Amino acid sequence: MNIIAFTQSTFSIRSGGHDFNVNHSSVGQAGVLIDMINFNQTTLSTDKKTMTIGVGARWGDVYQALNGSGVSVNGARSPNPAVGGQTLGGGIGWFSNLVGVCAASVVALEVVLANSSIIRADNETNSGLLWALTGGGPNYGVVTSFTYKTLPIDNMWFESRLYTPDKNQLLLNALVTYNEMAINETKANIIYQLSEDTSSPQSFVGFLYLDPVERPSIFRPFYDIPQHSTRINSTIGNLAKLASFYYNPVYPQTPPSREYVVSMPHAINNATYQESYAAFSIYSKQAAAFGAAMNYGSQPITPSAVQASSQTPLNLTHVNQDWVHVTIEWNSPENDARSLELMQRMGESILSSAIRHGADLPYRFMNDAYNGQRVLPSYGAGNLEKMWSIAQAYDPKGVFQRLQNGGWLLSRA
Repeated sequence: MNIIAFTQSTFSIRSGGHDFNVNHSSVGQAGVLIDMINFNQTTLSTDKKTMTIGVGARWGDVYQALNGSGVSVNGARSPNPAVGGQTLGGGIGWFSNLVGVCAASVVALEVVLANSSIIRADNETNSGLLWALTGGGPNYGVVTSFTYKTLPIDNMWFESRLYTPDKNQLLLNALVTYNEMAINETKANIIYQLSEDTSSPQSFVGFLYLDPVERPSIFRPFYDIPQHSTRINSTIGNLAKLASFYYNPVYPQTPPSREYVVSMPHAINNATYQESYAAFSIYSKQAAAFGAAMNYGSQPITPSAVQASSQTPLNLTHVNQDWVHVTIEWNSPENDARSLELMQRMGESILSSAIRHGADLPYRFMNDAYNGQRVLPSYGAGNLEKMWSIAQAYDPKGVFQRLQNGGWLLSRA
């Protein structure tokens, strides 16, 4: 960092490269890429109450390191992203309804500041910096490791089912019913995707329950919907077992597809879901016309998850909510502009529906947002001001604001 500050070089930081936004974890030939891939060590404390994880570690490797320990951490639901960017953005984990966003489980971290000094932040030392880095993005220094609280959870139940697109409306109705049933539920979690693709089944629902109880009743709204096939059979196992079904540490693919995402959280509301999916169906067909594929994803966040995240800067509204996100993938650079336009229109459609039905929320989820969305301002004016004061205290020359090539920077908020 001293060299970067002295030469005034543009730089980017990459822990895993999972961020789809241009320039967030990349830089041109005139700049410096700080690749954290070798900061991948994992250390479980002697009492098994905390685990220190290098930011370059993939979550799948973290879960494998915990295999047989009898404890878990609230890391990403996908095993493929690295720990760094996912935690800096807040993150959603399998245990979020129990303990909040992933970053809410961070109790300490190590960070290299712009002047190259290495400091620790925890609840007693540099506590403001700890707070800012649990969802506040890459504004303060280069984080090298996070220390996560562990949970005394080992075996649990999980299953994942594939569906043809003619079942999408049934799945959407089931989602609304499930969210109403699960408002006070802390042990249940789902991953959920709807696709209009008729060439092969792409819609799926994955279920996870934190007790080793097969097919608990909380997921009953989905059980009677005819499935095409099973992605993951009904299994009692731990996170290492779950991750083994779809862990692919090589990311992005070679050659990579092009991808964009729009995140538009809203309160649980049936009319908003129905109108948003109707818009998705229209835009999905438009995308298919030029060879792109769109997917509609649900990420339910219960009031208990909101409460457990209250010590982070995210400033979440205390309601039952869904951090809905829509993705698009395509291959040709010629379709970049029209793909981004579709995402923007999709986001505007969801927001319009949410406003119309009183379900709109200010928060924008950093991990799933695209560059045009105002993520950091969605944390609230008070938190934005506090984050600025912390950034100025630890980086008085503004190295991370002026020289960083991209990312969710306060200077661009």
